[in-house]
Amino acid sequence: MRFAILFPGQGSQKVGMGLDLFEQTKFAKEIFNLINQTANRNISDIFLTGSQEELNQTKNTQISLVAVSTALTQILQENLKSKKLDFKPFACCGHSLGELTCLWYTEIVSLKEVVELVLLRGNLMQEAPTGRMAAVLNIENSKISKLIKENDLSNDVVIANFNSPTQFVLSGNKDAINSLIPKFKLLGGKAIILPLSGAFHSPLMNKPAEIFSAQIDKLLNQSRKNAKIPIYQNLDGEPSTDSKTILEKLRKQMISPVLWTQTINNLVNDNVRAFIEIGPGKILTGLVKKVNPEVECYNIFDLESLNNFVENYECKFLSTKNI
Repeated sequence: MRFAILFPGQGSQKVGMGLDLFEQTKFAKEIFNLINQTANRNISDIFLTGSQEELNQTKNTQISLVAVSTALTQILQENLKSKKLDFKPFACCGHSLGELTCLWYTEIVSLKEVVELVLLRGNLMQEAPTGRMAAVLNIENSKISKLIKENDLSNDVVIANFNSPTQFVLSGNKDAINSLIPKFKLLGGKAIILPLSGAFHSPLMNKPAEIFSAQIDKLLNQSRKNAKIPIYQNLDGEPSTDSKTILEKLRKQMISPVLWTQTINNLVNDNVRAFIEIGPGKILTGLVKKVNPEVECYNIFDLESLNNFVENYECKFLSTKNI
């Protein structure tokens, strides 16, 4: 069966994620130690045993999620290899931050390089101009756009995430978003303020995006392998294996909307029939099911779920009956 892997972004974090990996595998210890050394501070203590408040700081959240996702992926591949099985996804994609994990998985960048990139991104977004983000549920995209336009807020608020046909995220000026919240209820929907200090994926991120773009330039100036499998990217939902194309799109990600619905639809149109989320939580597979209830979804978020997946992998994904 053709399947794709998904890497989560901000919002999936919780204290204690990765603790079983750290206690029981050498791979997690090696990855977490590398991240601590590269950051020159003890990141792993924050997500393993720290406070939720500290973990929720963007500068800590992003690197912590990448730490756990990469560790899970590495352990998964090693466990399958020990059974003489290859892990063969057709493609991968990540939600916002998760797209950087894709760079590592597809071997465009090394683990150390992606850690440096994520540390920079997290710090830039932590220090970004104050703004607000709000999830809007059960209202069509066209009605949200119309409401923004009718209230003359097109320069202050954008739709930052197209997560599913019934879930969108607004980003922009705090007061402007606050003024729209009661209006969504009148339309039969619901709006939830997200616990984020910045207006991510909006024009308010222009300055941080310029600094991040300079780091992308450094990567582009070095010889790069092309991706070993296609990455379907947030910017347009389209796949690519060309490392230059992927990095060029990534430099625009911070100020552009996350086209998640379009991305999943494109994967399904390319005959992907199963999605495997590798990382803390189950947010992405929940969104996938809202986009297309017919596909199969799996989650690998700790050692138990990983071992269950390995146990059933050959029968479920390599059997000729499922091709």
